[in-house]
Amino acid sequence: MKTIDPKILQTLEYTRQLACVQYAPNSEALFAAGYDARIVRWDLRGEKAAALEPLAGHRGWIQRLAFAGVKLLSADSWGRLIAWKDAANAAEPIWNLEAALGGWIQDLAVSPDGKLAAVAGYDPAVKLYDVATGELAAELPAHPDDLFAVAFHPTEPILVSGDLRGTIRCWDYQQKKIVRTLETTGLYKLDRLQDCGGIRRLKFDAAGKTLLACGMKEPSGGFAVGPPLGIVLDWETGKARKELQYGDKSQGFLHDAVFHAEGYVIGTSGAMPNTGHLWFWNPDEAEPFYIGKKMPNGRALSLRADGQQLAFLSCISANGNGRPKDKPYLDGTAKILLMELE
Repeated sequence: MKTIDPKILQTLEYTRQLACVQYAPNSEALFAAGYDARIVRWDLRGEKAAALEPLAGHRGWIQRLAFAGVKLLSADSWGRLIAWKDAANAAEPIWNLEAALGGWIQDLAVSPDGKLAAVAGYDPAVKLYDVATGELAAELPAHPDDLFAVAFHPTEPILVSGDLRGTIRCWDYQQKKIVRTLETTGLYKLDRLQDCGGIRRLKFDAAGKTLLACGMKEPSGGFAVGPPLGIVLDWETGKARKELQYGDKSQGFLHDAVFHAEGYVIGTSGAMPNTGHLWFWNPDEAEPFYIGKKMPNGRALSLRADGQQLAFLSCISANGNGRPKDKPYLDGTAKILLMELE
């Protein structure tokens, strides 16, 4: 069994909740964004990360960041999609689409060649945009349920989309047609007349042989109570190969996961304050080989290009129940741990 002992190098703190974090491809800068509609930035070229002026241009919650070469793309809850030039420096918008999607953009993915950006969310269609111009390149047929996740296959012209009911549709985006549909088991539940769960993230390994669907096992209730779950699917057969489930029903969704080049998966979960874990798991083994039990409230991850450093984003949102009378609710806060993988 592999062993690892991540070392925390730096902790970056922010006064509002953040939803996503992303290393620049050249590893010289780090970006994060969230509920204050700003993109926060740090220059990583010195011994300590240096905060840069945040980027403004969104009005809603920024759910996702993604790089297409040197261009940074950002998507928000109002359906806006922006492409930024020279994001670590002057950072001017190349183009700005106010309604790239007809509703909340839940996920954003960039094709392996960096030419297309796919957005999906509370809109019946997945839309693909030309990264260079911002023009609509393709619109994939309507989905019956809300979408939470999209991902491009690393070597094939396939885009996968994951929906509320745990269905994965595999699109040939050049031919604009579904080539197959995969069903996951346990990531959705109709409970008390509520649709709970869904596929929250889809991630391929570098070779495109394995697909990971992230969510919660048999979610229930208005707060979607259940243990974090990642379903490992064999891409060739489409069959589920393994369930990565760690933690009890208080631990929330498996919000994000990344494949390391060595083949193991890094995942993070969280629900109510002080729940969830960071874990490292070889899909061929029964249990995680590392569990960060003192790293709760996980929301997002980004792995540096060389695979030697991990950015772990956690958020704390104060519980409004029990607040003093006539006092305002407290804003949530966030911190990013930059961790060396040893």
